[in-house]
Amino acid sequence: MYNAIAGSCAEQEANAGGAQIPFTIDGLDYVNNQTLVANLMNGGLINPSATDGTGNADRGRWVDFTDGSIGTLRGQSTLGTATSPTRTTQITHCRLSEVVGSYQNTPVVDFPIIIGGTITQGNMGAISNIHWQTTSVSSSLSNGTSILSFEVSDAHKNNQDNTVDSDFIILITNGSGYQNTGIYDDSGNGPFAPSSGTGYYSNALRWGGSKGGVAFPSINDTITIRITVDADIGGTTHTKIHDFIIKFI
Repeated sequence: MYNAIAGSCAEQEANAGGAQIPFTIDGLDYVNNQTLVANLMNGGLINPSATDGTGNADRGRWVDFTDGSIGTLRGQSTLGTATSPTRTTQITHCRLSEVVGSYQNTPVVDFPIIIGGTITQGNMGAISNIHWQTTSVSSSLSNGTSILSFEVSDAHKNNQDNTVDSDFIILITNGSGYQNTGIYDDSGNGPFAPSSGTGYYSNALRWGGSKGGVAFPSINDTITIRITVDADIGGTTHTKIHDFIIKFI
C-alpha cells in the first residue's frame, strides 16, 4: 500500500469564484456534446477477459460507467470540496448489478479500475512539467472484497490530456492493442503490466469469498482513489488533489 502525500508545494487550492486558479482536473460530460466539466474525472471498472462477441477484441469490456454524467444511464457524480488536505471530491455511482452480471458472464479474479482526465490551464499563466500521481487508495468494502495496488508503467504521468474518450463505452482494446486507458499506459503490455520502481500505481477490485463461492461488494460500499497533479507556472509548482470516490449502488 502507498500513502497519501501533500504534494510538492504549499499551495493546494480548491476552486472558488474569483480565486486564482492555476489549473483544473477536468473530465468529459458524455451527454452534453462531450464538454469538459471542471473537477471531474472519468473511468470505470473493466472485465479484462470479456469480449465484444465478434472475436475482434479479446479483453477489456467496460462493465459499469463512472463517467460523471448527470441524469444518464452511464453513472452520476456528486462534486464537492474537502479540507486537510484541500481537495476536490467526486462521488461517482457504480451499479453493482452490472459488475456481478459481467463476472457471472466471464469470471475473473479481479476487475481493474481505469481513471482519466485532462489538465486545463487556469488564470495564472502557462503550465508546464505536469505530473499525475495516484497518491493513496482507501475503501469501505464488505464481504471480504478488497482493493489491490500495482506498480505499473508511468508513461502517461506527464501528459496534459489523459482523457478517457467516448469509445470507452464498449472496449479498452481495438483488437490490436490497448486504448482509452486514461492516466495508465496503453502501449506494450498494457496498463496493468507490473513495472517495478516507477512509483506509479493502478488499482483493481478483488472479490471476496472462497472455494464455496465468490462474494461481491455491498450496496453503499466505497473506494476512494486520490489523484494528485503537480504543474509549474512561472517557476512555481502548484498542486491539485482530487478524490475519486466510487460508490456501489
